[in-house]
Parts: sequence; structure tokens; C-alpha cells
Amino acid sequence: MRNIGRLGWRLVGLRAVASGLCVAAAGCDLLPSDGPNTNGMLAHASVNLKANPNAAVMRFAIVGIDARIAQAAEQYYQPTTPNVPRTFLGSGNFGAAGVGDVLRVTIWEAGEGLFGKDRRGADMTVRVDVDGTISLPYAGRFRVAGRRLSDVEAMIVSKLEGQAVQPQATVLFAENISNAVSVQGDVNKPGPVPVARTNQRILDVVAMAGGAKYPPYETAVRLTRGRSTMNVSMQEVIDQPEPFNVSVAAGDALLLSRSPQKFLALGAVAQPGEQIFRKSPLTLSDGLGQVLGLDPQRSDAKGVYLFRREPVELARRYGVQPLAEDRDTVPIVYQLDLKDPKSFFVMSNFPVRPNDIVFVSAAPLAEAARFFQILSGATGTVAIPRTLLGNYPSGS
Repeated sequence: MRNIGRLGWRLVGLRAVASGLCVAAAGCDLLPSDGPNTNGMLAHASVNLKANPNAAVMRFAIVGIDARIAQAAEQYYQPTTPNVPRTFLGSGNFGAAGVGDVLRVTIWEAGEGLFGKDRRGADMTVRVDVDGTISLPYAGRFRVAGRRLSDVEAMIVSKLEGQAVQPQATVLFAENISNAVSVQGDVNKPGPVPVARTNQRILDVVAMAGGAKYPPYETAVRLTRGRSTMNVSMQEVIDQPEPFNVSVAAGDALLLSRSPQKFLALGAVAQPGEQIFRKSPLTLSDGLGQVLGLDPQRSDAKGVYLFRREPVELARRYGVQPLAEDRDTVPIVYQLDLKDPKSFFVMSNFPVRPNDIVFVSAAPLAEAARFFQILSGATGTVAIPRTLLGNYPSGS
């Protein structure tokens, strides 16, 4: 009876192990998983698996990332220089009086007269009214809005001629309100920033507003002048100052807003989830480094995938022939084999784009190990590793 019991336990144990291995090798739909494994990805690329054979199914192309593919993608996504509206190409208005400005006016005469004696000037402070005018004694009310201070001085002298003795005038800004740029949004000190000199540029104004709150690659810049607008990222203003760091003008509005770029990391990576770009441009090596690399306990180094819809033009460069349903874009799954040392050089040039999905499949043996772990938890008396070694319970 003892031998018969031992033989029976051996048969039961072998059947359990054989069943487990068969389930693991067959694809193991009953096991928990982060997604398809490498074999499943390759098998499903061009096969309709819908229950309804007449139903449409999206077909995608798998493209292995090598030096040629990485170079084509990098060149295609090179930043292009957008056109800067002509309005922003020249120096902006500066130094003209405007509504709300406070002007300090000093008037001299050759001798004792209307405004003083012994050549001592008379100082007056006036604010430009809502109609753009100021009022001075003996000169009356006249319009100064939109005129440079030198022109205002000449106007004052002309209006006093015949009344004052050889009058002269100087005009300075006591409060320069109209000659300012409105800086709003994600800056540390939002509000009006005075245009204190000619050729004052976007980066100068942002610095005077306390700087941007967020990194340049996450910050969008919108400059408005009259009816014209210019949209650019802060990173572009810094990297390409020649076209984008334009001169600001009085009355401009500058808006900085946070615009983070994201990609999604799934599967057997050390830190899955939504990932915000920490630099721009971001490469595949940067992205994998950001998620702390592959999970060494579960990942298949040959099964690193990136999902993206690519323009038809780029797909044709790869050699992919678009299908009838591929009108503007082609669904492409890029595959990277990290078992090949050359891949580590290639992925440092391959760009990651906003809204990409990076997926790392689990290794086949990791799925089998997960099955054994589940089965071990379900059997309270026999541990699977011991069963594999032949340490079966003996019968009575």
C-alpha cells in the first residue's frame, strides 16, 4: 500500500506540473498579465481575431528599430522654424506718452517771467488724461498721447512763445504706465513690466517678471500685439533666439502657460504609468531611463514596443505600404531588441513623441513562474518546487 500510495502521488504531481506547463506554453489567457507577450504581438499583427469574421479590424505594422529607422524618424521630427509674423520683426514702439502716464514737466525762461526768475525752472507734474491730453498753465490743453517726449517738449515751447521769455522745456516720465508689457500666466511676478529701453526682448521681460514657474520645455509663450499673435515654446525662444526672442513693444501682452508633454509606460517596466517629459527632445533611451528601466524579474528584453500613429509619408520612408483604410496616418508598433547591443546606440537617437505608449512585454518564463506562484498559493499542503524535485508525500 505504501508503494501504491507513493506512485499515485507521483502521477498526480506529474499531471499537475504537465498541466501547468501546457497552460503556460499555450499563451495562458487564464493567467494575470500586463498585456500581450512578444509571440502574441507578432502573431496578431495581421490576423483578424474578432468573433465576427466580417467585422473590420485595425491592422498595424511592426517596424524593428535599427539605425536606418532611427535616423529616418529623427530627421522627420526635427524641429521646424515656424514663420514669425511680420509685425514682430521690427523694434516696437517705445518712449511715447500714453493715457495714464505721469509726466514731469520743467519750464525755463531767459529772465524773470511767467514761470520763475534767475533762470530757475518751474516743475509741474501732470497725468495724461483719458482723452490723451494734458493741461499746462499758459499753454492750455493739448494732445500728447502717442507722441515722443521730445515732440511734447517742442509743443510746449511753441505754445509758450510770445508769452514767456525764450522758453525751454524738458519732459520726463514720472510714472511710465503706457510703456509697459502685460506679463501674465505662469510667471513668478505677473503684472505690467515697463519697457525701459529699446530692443527689450521676450527673455528680458520674462526675467523682469521673476522668471517662468516651470521648465522651458513645459512652458508655452504667446505674444500678442494688436491683432497679431505669435505662439512658441520657451525652449524654442532659448534655443533659437535669432527668430523667436523678438523685441517687445509698449502695449504688448505676454502670456506664459504650462503645457507638459506626456507619454505612457506600461508592462514590465520598473515604474509604469503616465510620464511627463523631463527634457525636450526626449529619446527612447531617455524614456526608458525615466521609468527606471525594465523590470529584471519579468521583462522580455526582446519585447520593447512603442505604439504610435505615423504620417503616411514617414511610413513610406520605412518601406511600409499603407492600406486602403490608412488615409492620413498608419498605426505602427516599433520593436526594440535590447538583447542586441547595437540597440543601445540606436535608441539614443529614436525620438519619443507626446502621447506615445511604451510597452514592455513579460518574458515567457515569467508567465510560467506566475502560474506556479498562483498554484502554490492554492495548494496548502504541497509546495510546487518540492514536487518538481520529486519529494512527494508517501501513502500510508
